[in-house]
Amino acid sequence: MNIVLWVVQIVLALKFFSTAYTHGVRADQAKLQRGKQRFGAMTRPLLTVIALCTLLGGAGLILPAALGILTWLTPLAAALLALMMLGAIKFHVTCCESPKSRLILSFSL
Repeated sequence: MNIVLWVVQIVLALKFFSTAYTHGVRADQAKLQRGKQRFGAMTRPLLTVIALCTLLGGAGLILPAALGILTWLTPLAAALLALMMLGAIKFHVTCCESPKSRLILSFSL
């Protein structure tokens, strides 16, 4: 069971790292237009904050347990990432994005 937990943590952390990269470094300008209509000039700083939180959360899934230091941070990081994903679901639904395009995007990374 411990090995399965580690595999799931590593896979999730890699997915969150790739999400941080796509939101922070390689943001698609065409997709930013919907966000700009909704948030205006705050779109780019908001994406940077989201990318930073996602990157720290992904690291929080692995590093505390792997190093054996402050291991209570791992479940806290998982809970905060879950809350952040609920907010992301709400945001993407309100922007009227189709689930099919999101599914294809997530598998193309």
